[in-house]
Amino acid sequence: MKQTPKTLLTLSALAGLSFTAAQAATVTWDDGGPGEDWTTVGNWENDGPIPVTDQDSVVLTQRNVLNYNFKVKSGESITDTGNNWLGLSNDGWGDKTVANLTLATGGEIDVGYISARGNNATLFPTFTIEHGATLTTDSINDGNRPIDYIWKAGSDSVTTWNTGDATIGATIVTVELANYTVVGASSLTLVNYSGTLTGEFASATVTDGGTTLINGVDYTLDYTTGSNITLNVIPEPGTYALIGGMLALGSVMVRRRR
Repeated sequence: MKQTPKTLLTLSALAGLSFTAAQAATVTWDDGGPGEDWTTVGNWENDGPIPVTDQDSVVLTQRNVLNYNFKVKSGESITDTGNNWLGLSNDGWGDKTVANLTLATGGEIDVGYISARGNNATLFPTFTIEHGATLTTDSINDGNRPIDYIWKAGSDSVTTWNTGDATIGATIVTVELANYTVVGASSLTLVNYSGTLTGEFASATVTDGGTTLINGVDYTLDYTTGSNITLNVIPEPGTYALIGGMLALGSVMVRRRR
């Protein structure tokens, strides 16, 4: 049968896609492995390979330390059958590598809790959470070793975060609104959580397309009451004037009708 170059090109592309798809896998922790580092192949069943960022799902069964950058893409997950902590290495751990973890939209993490690991930390690991992700933990972190949390807001909540009682005293938060259109006064749920929070964030910064917003003027962040962490956007003065004008116009129209 004669195949045109276009047909051959299509078949080659499909073959390439099949090969790429075949690379994704679920990598499981080996209880008998040496140490806690993700980069040690012996810590994974069948002596590795280690999980590949933005490609593999991970099943954990013991305490562990992620010591390289890793992204959980849509449809992938990190789960822990033993409800242990997922450690993110800081500059006081092992080879001084600082780990940065990203939970992408559609990705899922379900572990006991997430905390920085390593002593004498001066560089903090970063945990980036995109909107529409799902995170289940017993706690945010242990309150002693800081993690920089970056919440990337979108059209929906940054994440559904199922957590129990949590201490957030060492948590540094940045909320990025670049992918969220702010229209007038609005309330955006960043995190849905259960349980209670203890303490206050070490710092909280909100940015909108690179512009840093001012707490109390442009927004307020509510995480001390209720069951959510909520960003309340405050309208600009011009918006208040527009709202006031519309209300006044509506009042005049009602009076005329009477």
